[in-house]
Amino acid sequence: MKQYVGLAVSQKKTSVSVVDETGRPTYQGRGASDPGALAALLGKTAPHAERIGFETGSTSSWLWHELRRIGLPVVCIDAHHALIVDE
Repeated sequence: MKQYVGLAVSQKKTSVSVVDETGRPTYQGRGASDPGALAALLGKTAPHAERIGFETGSTSSWLWHELRRIGLPVVCIDAHHALIVDE
């Protein structure tokens, strides 16, 4: 079953929300804002992730590059554009 992940990234901790393809929440929690730690957490909580999204921010470029290097299907979106899509 497909899974979709949203990350709320801060300097030390990242909040993680996972939903299945029907939109049903399957996991909510937090992990270290470290690519290796996040990859391990997502491997356990969202092994079938189709997309992992997070907003632009001070660490987003670094985190995006590191998670892509690991092979995760990440996307980084501008917070303003996310607001427009949500409306």
